[in-house]
Amino acid sequence: AASVQPLPEFPAIERDLSLVLAEDVPWARVNTLVREADLDRLESCDFVGVYRGKQVGAGKKSLTLRLTFRDPERTLRHEEVDPQVETAVARFKQTLGAEIRA
Repeated sequence: AASVQPLPEFPAIERDLSLVLAEDVPWARVNTLVREADLDRLESCDFVGVYRGKQVGAGKKSLTLRLTFRDPERTLRHEEVDPQVETAVARFKQTLGAEIRA
């Protein structure tokens, strides 16, 4: 029988990031980088969508992902999540040569 998880008591903080990447970088690679970063209180990393067009440039795509953070004991503050997001962004830049779209 499946165990029933209680609903979380405390709200999550979601952050969407849009990365401009080479066309051949798969979502799995992005997801793996997030997992390997072992971000504090990261609940999930979800694929939101991909965009291709003139603004992004030839041979590139803009991939949007959503990072969801939650603390089981209390409500997180945005300033606690910011460093985790910055860590993820730094990894995307270093490892994938990603640019971040505002």
